[in-house]
Amino acid sequence: MQATSAILMDKYMLPKFVDLWLERSRWSSWQTAFLWFLSVAIETAVVLWTHGEDDDFHHADIVHITTFAVIAGTFSALSLYLLHMCNAQAAMIDHYSATAAETTDDYWLLRHDWDRIQATLRRSAQGLTPCLLTLTFTPLLVVAVSAIELFLDNEHQGQRILLELLPKMIVLLGALRGLCRIGEVTGNCERLPVFLNSLLLGDSFDEEASHLIDFIERSKAGFYAFDARVDFSGMSKVAYVFGAGLVALLTQVVKL
Repeated sequence: MQATSAILMDKYMLPKFVDLWLERSRWSSWQTAFLWFLSVAIETAVVLWTHGEDDDFHHADIVHITTFAVIAGTFSALSLYLLHMCNAQAAMIDHYSATAAETTDDYWLLRHDWDRIQATLRRSAQGLTPCLLTLTFTPLLVVAVSAIELFLDNEHQGQRILLELLPKMIVLLGALRGLCRIGEVTGNCERLPVFLNSLLLGDSFDEEASHLIDFIERSKAGFYAFDARVDFSGMSKVAYVFGAGLVALLTQVVKL
C-alpha cells in the first residue's frame, strides 16, 4: 500500500504519466492472466497423466488443482502488482525524458520535477521491498525443493518431478518479468544524464544545464531495497541461478 500511495497520491506528477502507465499495465495484465491460465491447464494435464488408468478424478485431485490455482493466482497477483508499480516508475522517467526535450529553457521546473520523481521512487521502492524478496527467493526455493525431491526419489520419479515443475515454472515467469522491470527502472535513471547531456548541452556549454545534469547524476536515483541500489545486473544473477538450477535438474533426469 505504501508503494501505491506514493505514486497515486502525487497529484502533481500522476496526470503527466498516467496514460503511458495504463497502456503498459494493460499489456502486463493480459500476459499475467495468460501465464496463470496456462499454468493451471498444464497442472491439470499433469494430474491427469499421473492418474494412470483411473477413470475419474478423486476428491484429492480436485482439491490439489484448486489449491494450485489459488496459490498460483496469489503469486501471479503479487507479480502483477510489482509490474504495475515498476511500470509507473518507468513511465515517470520516460515522461520526464520526453518533457526535457520540450522545456529545455526551464531548468528550475526540470529540477523540481526530478526532485519529486526520485522521492517517489524511494518511497514506492521501500514499500515494494517485501514483494521483491518474495518474488526473488520463491523461484530459488522451488528449484531447491525439486532438486531435493529428485535426489531422494531418483530411481522412478525423475520425469514426474519435472512434469510437476513445469506449471510452476510458467507462474514464475511472471516474477522474472517483474525483476527485469526493476532493472529497467534503474537503467533508465542511469542513462538519463547521458541523454540530457546530448540534448541540453549539444555543441555549446550551458552552465544551468550542466548543473541540472550533475544534480540528476549525483541523485543516484533508481530502485532501492534496504538502501542498496538494485540494477539489471543484480536481477540477472537471480535469473542465472534459477536457470542453472533448472539445467542441473534436467541433466540429472537425463542421466537416470
